[in-house]
Amino acid sequence: MKLSVSNTNVPVWRDITVKAELPAQLKPLDELAKNLWWVWNSEAKTLFRTLNPDLWRKTGENPVMLLQQLGSDRIAQIIEDEALMAEINRVYADFREYMSKPMRKDVAPIAYFSMEYGLCNCLKIYSGGLGVLAGDYIKEASDSRIDMTAVGFLYRYGYFTQTLSVDGQQIANYEPQNFNQLPIEQVLEKDGRPMILEVPTPAAWSTATSGA
Repeated sequence: MKLSVSNTNVPVWRDITVKAELPAQLKPLDELAKNLWWVWNSEAKTLFRTLNPDLWRKTGENPVMLLQQLGSDRIAQIIEDEALMAEINRVYADFREYMSKPMRKDVAPIAYFSMEYGLCNCLKIYSGGLGVLAGDYIKEASDSRIDMTAVGFLYRYGYFTQTLSVDGQQIANYEPQNFNQLPIEQVLEKDGRPMILEVPTPAAWSTATSGA
């Protein structure tokens, strides 16, 4: 005889992503953190460091992780600190002024393709000097108001970190990047769906590489 079994107590696992919500007074920090302008603006970088120097080092100078891990007590202290709030608003005003400048019309739009871009340590999409050079190109293009779109890869693992074993051997540790903790934002279509770009390639090239 078969008895029906209730599935009421069968566990159902789901992935849940929890995001911290900053108070309205600190919303400018969230916008600053997700625009890489802070990488080469010393005042913006100093501002994030000031919020919590120890946490800034612990997160690898990642402003998104810094804001996600700020405790409620420290957030309250920041809001009550008039001098610090004034500095936040001043740096944010400089950022908005920078973003409002129009692009140059005497230079045609540029699409820049590279396998790597060295922008900051916490964004592991480069491995060496050529990546840093590519990153410098797009920083200069931004400052010069040249309409350049950089096309590359968002690697899951990127470069590895090294540690030493008890016998002195070097160990390569590949740590996956958590895309929700990076100073970037996904580009979406008007309907909210992720933007997908198709890059056509010659049929002969596609056939040759598909079997590689």
